Amino acid sequence: MSNNLTAIDLFAGAGGFSLAAKQLKINVLAAVELDKQASYTFEKNLISKKSPTKLLNADINEINITELKRDLNLNKGELDILLGGPPCQGFSSHRILNQGVNDPRNQLLIKYFDFVKELQPKAFLVENVPGLLWERHEEFLARFLKLAKSNGYTVIENQPIIINAKDYGVPQNRRRAFILAFRNDIDSSNIAWPPVPTHHSPLS
Repeated sequence: MSNNLTAIDLFAGAGGFSLAAKQLKINVLAAVELDKQASYTFEKNLISKKSPTKLLNADINEINITELKRDLNLNKGELDILLGGPPCQGFSSHRILNQGVNDPRNQLLIKYFDFVKELQPKAFLVENVPGLLWERHEEFLARFLKLAKSNGYTVIENQPIIINAKDYGVPQNRRRAFILAFRNDIDSSNIAWPPVPTHHSPLS
């Protein structure tokens, strides 16, 4: 294993989180993605002999986390950061009235935490749509934040932070909610969160 920081990417999609991690020289040990085409894109663009990420094209509910740790030669508590963007459709503002409240995909936000509990990474980062903060979804968010606290993690700002990609040079008005947490034995006092914007509108 290299001396770089390590990560695992859940709900990896085509690899946005993993691409950012690799650009920061973080060693992405494994990625899990259900969609076959997204997995294919991830494999073609982000996996090479120099960067041999273990890609699992599988349902995250069927992943044996203990076996994954063994395959990666990874002990509990060793992983630096767990990444993940659980499906957002149920939390999306495009769902009228309360249609998204009982969307079974919402449970995957809680499933993400099964990996946190088993891997005990030094930090975890979750991305979702701003609708996650809406009152009708407060049960899922409250459960997630309670799990973080009860398992020895401190969520920065104690809640999700809304970040817009356009403030960081992405040519798209894309607001997303991020939850960043650190294990309580990790000193996070010098962490700047959210990141200081690097771009602004010339009209502002």
